[in-house]
Amino acid sequence: MKIRLIYSLLLVMLMNLSGFSQQLTPPIQNYSSRDYEAASQNWDIDIDEQGIIYVANNQGLLSYDGQRWKLHSLKTGSIIRSVYTRQDRIYTGSYKEFGYWSRDITGSLKYNSLIHLLDEDLLNSDEFWEILSYKDAIYFRSFGAIYKYEHDSIELVKNVVTNKMTVFNNRLLIATGESGLQYLDEDGEMEALPNQDILEGKTIIDVEVNGENLLIGTREALYEFDGEACRLFKDDILNADLNRFELNHILVLPNEEIVLGTVKNGIIHYNQAEGTYRLYNRHHGLQNNTVLRMVENNGKIWLSLDNGVDMVNLKSPIEYFTDDTGELGAVYDLEFFNEKLYLGSNTGVYRFVEDELELIRGSEGHTWNLEVLDEVLYANHNTGTFIIEENSFQPIEDRTGSFKIYNSYNTGNEKLVATYTGITRVNEDNIAEPIEGINFPVREILFQESSSLLAAHPYEGIFRINFDPDYNGVLSVEKLRDIDGKGHYNADIFRINDQLAIFNRGKWYRYNSFTRDLEHLKELENYKNNKLLFYDTAGYWFTNTRENSLVFTDLKRDIVRVASSKIKDRLVKNYEKIIRTSDSVYYVALNDGFARINLKELIRSRNREQLSQPIIRGFSDINQRYDLSVKPEVPYNMARDILVQTALPVSDAAGMHYELIGEDTLQGKVENGVLNFQNLRHGDYKLNLFAISPQKGASAKTSFPFKVSPPWYLSGLMKFLYILMFLGLIGLIYWFNQLKLKKQQLLLEQKFEKDHEERLNQLEKQRLMNEITLKRKELANTTMVAAKKNEVLMEIQGELNKDKNKFTNQFRLKHIMNKINRAIKNKDEWQVFETNFNEVHEDFFKDLLETYPQLTNKDLKLCSYLKMNLTSKEIAPLMGISVRGVEVHRYRLRKKMGLDNKENLTNFLIKNF
Repeated sequence: MKIRLIYSLLLVMLMNLSGFSQQLTPPIQNYSSRDYEAASQNWDIDIDEQGIIYVANNQGLLSYDGQRWKLHSLKTGSIIRSVYTRQDRIYTGSYKEFGYWSRDITGSLKYNSLIHLLDEDLLNSDEFWEILSYKDAIYFRSFGAIYKYEHDSIELVKNVVTNKMTVFNNRLLIATGESGLQYLDEDGEMEALPNQDILEGKTIIDVEVNGENLLIGTREALYEFDGEACRLFKDDILNADLNRFELNHILVLPNEEIVLGTVKNGIIHYNQAEGTYRLYNRHHGLQNNTVLRMVENNGKIWLSLDNGVDMVNLKSPIEYFTDDTGELGAVYDLEFFNEKLYLGSNTGVYRFVEDELELIRGSEGHTWNLEVLDEVLYANHNTGTFIIEENSFQPIEDRTGSFKIYNSYNTGNEKLVATYTGITRVNEDNIAEPIEGINFPVREILFQESSSLLAAHPYEGIFRINFDPDYNGVLSVEKLRDIDGKGHYNADIFRINDQLAIFNRGKWYRYNSFTRDLEHLKELENYKNNKLLFYDTAGYWFTNTRENSLVFTDLKRDIVRVASSKIKDRLVKNYEKIIRTSDSVYYVALNDGFARINLKELIRSRNREQLSQPIIRGFSDINQRYDLSVKPEVPYNMARDILVQTALPVSDAAGMHYELIGEDTLQGKVENGVLNFQNLRHGDYKLNLFAISPQKGASAKTSFPFKVSPPWYLSGLMKFLYILMFLGLIGLIYWFNQLKLKKQQLLLEQKFEKDHEERLNQLEKQRLMNEITLKRKELANTTMVAAKKNEVLMEIQGELNKDKNKFTNQFRLKHIMNKINRAIKNKDEWQVFETNFNEVHEDFFKDLLETYPQLTNKDLKLCSYLKMNLTSKEIAPLMGISVRGVEVHRYRLRKKMGLDNKENLTNFLIKNF
C-alpha cells in the first residue's frame, strides 16, 4: 500500500511538472441564472431522446432546447428536486408532489400530477429526490419511502430511509441509511448486497453501474463492488482528493471514463485505463464548485450546480487557457523556446513557470511579435527590439518601436527589423543601425531577391525597395499600383510556393516580378475573405475575416472549419496568430489567452459530428396558439404577426437556418429560437428548418406547412357570392342588353316605320305635289284655254257688233250675240275652275272670306285669278270684261281689303293665302 501511495504521489508531481498543460481546459459553456431567468440552485438534470435539457430548479422545471431557456413552474411554486425523462414524458418530484410533464397539441409543456392516485395515508411529508424506470414502471424516491407508478396507478413499495436507488443485475438496488446496499423486490422484500462490510457506518450518497461492477460513493471516498465484494477504489490519490472535496455524484462514461461531481471543487474527469484524472473547477471556468447532478450527451457533460448550469465538452479537440485576471491581456504572438511557452501580449511578454504566468522583467508594454532566429528569442515591442534571455529583456534597439524581425537574405547572421520609422539593420554583434532612405513605417517585409524586397506600410500600401548588395543604402523605393484603386490599407504579404502573395481587402494578389505589378492570384480565388495565418507541408490555416473563424485546408479536398464561439469570439481581429508545435498540435493566440488545437482529433471529430433535427415547438399569431398536429390556418387579419418557436436540441450544430416557401419567400438564420413573420400574404406556405454544422453540412430538414387564410372578401363563401353576383351581373347585363336590344330593335323598327312612312309621305307628298303641279298646269291650261276662248269669242262679238248693220237677219245676229255672251259667262266653266282651284289651293276661299267677309263672288273670282299670278289682260277674257274693267275691279278690291297703294295685291294674295 505504501509503495502504491508513493507511486501515486510521484504521478501527481509529474503531472504538476508538465507546465501549462494542467491549465488547459476543454470548452466550458456557462448558463447563469440571468441566462435562464430562474433561481440559481439546480438540483437535478436530464436529457430526453431529442436532446432537450431539463433541469430541476428552485423555481420549477427548466428546459433548454438549444435555442432558449424556459421556466415551467408548478402551481404551488414548489422547489423541484428531481427530474427524469422517459419517452415523451418528463417526470419531476417535489415536496409531497410528483407527476409528469408532457406537451399538448400546441407544443406547450403541461404538468400532470400523479399524487391524486396515491392514498393520502400512504404519503409522508417528504420531498422526492430521485426518479428512475425499472421494468416499465416509474419509481419515485423520497428520503423515507419508495413509490411505484405503473398502469396509471401508484403504490407504496416500502417505507425505508434511502439516499440512492439504481438498477443493478436487472434488480432494483437501494442505498439505505442503516443497512447499506439492498436489493428491493416489487413486493417490498429486501436482500443485502453481499460482502459490503467495508461500507458499515458510512453514508452512501451515490451508486452507479460501471460495466459489470458497481461504483459506490460516500462523501469521503469511492468504492467498487466487483460482483463478489465491496472494496476501496484502486486509486488512493483520487480518494485522497475526494476526502478533501466531498464526493456528491458519479457519472459513468464510455471508454472506461468516469466523472465525479464534488461539493467543494467542481468535477474530476477520471480515466480508469490510465489511472489519470483532470480537475475542472471555478479556476478553470465553472460557475460554482458544488456539483449537484450530471448527465452526459455526445461527449458533453451537463452539470446542475448550486449556482447555474454548465456544459463541459470533454471530447473537444480544442482546449483553452484563459486568464480571468485580465493581467495577460490580448495575446498577439506566442512561441516555444527552450521547452517553455512565451506569450507576447498588449501588456508585455510572459512565460509559464510552475503552471503560472510570469511577466518577463522590463517587457511591460505592447509586444507585436516573438521570433526565434538562430536559437535566440527576439521580441518586437512598442518601445524597441529586444532579446529574451531567461527572465530578462535585453534591448537591441530602443530608438523606436518595431513590428517584426527577419534574418537577412544573404548577409550571414545579420537581421532586418521592420520598425515604426523604416527598416533597421542589426549586425551579428546586435548593433542596430537604421537604413537610410526609408522614412515610413514598415509592418512586414518579404524578400524578393538578394537585394530587393517588398515592404508593407500599415496604411499606404506595398512598396518595392532595392538595396545595394551590402544593404548599406537604398537604391530605389517604388510603390506598387493597386488594381482596384482602393489602396492597400493594412495589406498582408506572404511567400506561398515561391510566389509573392498579397492579401488586401479580402482578395488575393500575386506580385509579377517581370511586370513589377500586381495581378489576381488564381490559385486562391476560392479563398476570398480568408487571410492566411500559417502553412507548411501539412496544409494551410486561414481565418475568415467575415465570420472570424479558422479554416484548415490542403487547397484540394480536405477542409476543416473551427467555428466554435470559444475561438471566433476571442481571436485578435486583424492580428490573428497560429503556430505549430508538433505533427498535429497548433496553438492559437486569443484576446485573453490561447487555444490548443489537435488537428488529427479535429478531423476525426467530423465523423462524430452530431446534428440535431430542428423541432417546431409552437406556432401562434397575435390571438392564439395553434395545434401542431394539423396544418394551421391563420386568419388573414391575425397574420400580421406570426411567431414560430423552434428548437435545436443540443448538438454540434453551428446554427439553424430557415426558408419560407409560398406567396412570400424568405430565408435567413434563426436567432434565439424564434421566427417572426409579419404581414404575410394569403396562401399556402411551407417552413423548412435545418441545422448547419461547423463544416457547412446540413441536417435533415424539418418541414412545417401552414396557411394564411384569404381576407374575408376573398373567402370561399365570398367567392361563391362573387360567382353568384358575377352570374347575376352577367344575367343583368344580358337582360339589360336584351332590353336594350329590344329597345334598339323597336327604335329601328320605329325608325324604319318612320322612314318608311316619311318615304311614303314623301312619295305621297311628291305625288300630291306632282298632282298639284299637274292640276296647276291643268288649271293654268284650262284657264288659258278659257281665256283664249273668251278672248276669241269677244273678238268675234266685237266684229259682229261692228258689222251688225250688214246682217239682214238681226234676230239671228242677236241670237248669236246672246250665245256668245252665254259662252263667255258660262257658269259651268267657273264651277270646273273653282273645283280645280280648290284642289290646288285648298281653303283659299275659306281663309279669304274669314279675313274679308265683305268680298263678293266676283271679288273671289278676281282673287283666284290673281292667286294664279295672272295679268289683267289674261283675267279680262275670263271675267268677260275689259282690261280697264279688271283694273277698276282690282282697285275696288284693294279698297275692300284695306291695302295701301304700295302693296302689290297679287303678291299679298300669294304670300298670305
